[in-house]
Amino acid sequence: MTASVITEPGVTTRDGVIALAGDITSRVTNGLMEAYDRVSRDRKAVRLDFSGANRMDVSGLNALIKLHERAKTRRVRLEATGLSLLFRDIFRASRLDEAIMPDPPGVTDRAGEAPAAGPWAAPVQRLRVKDVPEGAVSHNVDGLAVAGPVQGFGRLWEKTYRMRLTGVDADPSDVVRVWKEHFPELQPRENRFFPTPSGIAPGEVVLINASTPAGPLYTGVQVLYADRESFAFITPQGHPEAGWVSFDACEEQGAIVVRVQGFARASDPLYELGFELMGSRMQEGIWRHVLVSLGRLFGVEGYVNLEKSCVGNDFQWERAGNVWYNAQIRSAGYALMRLAGL
Repeated sequence: MTASVITEPGVTTRDGVIALAGDITSRVTNGLMEAYDRVSRDRKAVRLDFSGANRMDVSGLNALIKLHERAKTRRVRLEATGLSLLFRDIFRASRLDEAIMPDPPGVTDRAGEAPAAGPWAAPVQRLRVKDVPEGAVSHNVDGLAVAGPVQGFGRLWEKTYRMRLTGVDADPSDVVRVWKEHFPELQPRENRFFPTPSGIAPGEVVLINASTPAGPLYTGVQVLYADRESFAFITPQGHPEAGWVSFDACEEQGAIVVRVQGFARASDPLYELGFELMGSRMQEGIWRHVLVSLGRLFGVEGYVNLEKSCVGNDFQWERAGNVWYNAQIRSAGYALMRLAGL
């Protein structure tokens, strides 16, 4: 039996298994990669042991997806063991279970754990829009599944937008509360967001009706995660991107910093082409606008810094069929039918 090797706080390796303990956040990313490089030599599968893990946020999902991307290039299968019912539901809600295969239920589960609750959305097979807000269109949302980075087609991008709210006397939780309450009005005028009466809360659907150079776009998002200092949306099938975008606030060097982080890939080949031509620049302009508008609510004219990196450089050609759900194409058809009175 080999001795345990500590790579980062919360990440150890033993007998070819990567064990995670404590909170799974972005801080484990480097340790995960080092651990994988150590244990994956001459192996077709690597097991991740979650029996010591307590909680996970969306940045922790990003770390696990990055690990999947590395393993995929070497054709190494990732397996999960020791999942609590909470973690098992998080895997299902984000569809991470299609990249990191959990043990069958009951085989290695931790006993006595409560099902997913709190900040995470409960897993659903299909999104359901119960009440459509006045003026909104629920086309391309109701009845569709969510789609994370694993289910998309194009290259996987991580884009982080940051802005300092210098001089603002508020806690991060106060900033996020205002952000949630005013989210629709912070958008550019061509983007219309329609939250439910429950607002930005775990599991709720937010409809999006947008005007784009290619015509109307009817889509939406589900609130994947929401707590006092952050929240995140996951996209449905047919959305321009497959993945999630998170929003948070924290205190750094005496000032509040607000951040938007996209972690997604184009849903299908047509969207990938669109992002190459102009979509990426338009998207970046949207999130810059949102942060600047948020700053103005607090009386600040801020500067948005953007950092971006390509996490996965391959095209997932097995997902090219996602074009069947393409919301841009379906929205054009829906708009034509409405004009024709059908």
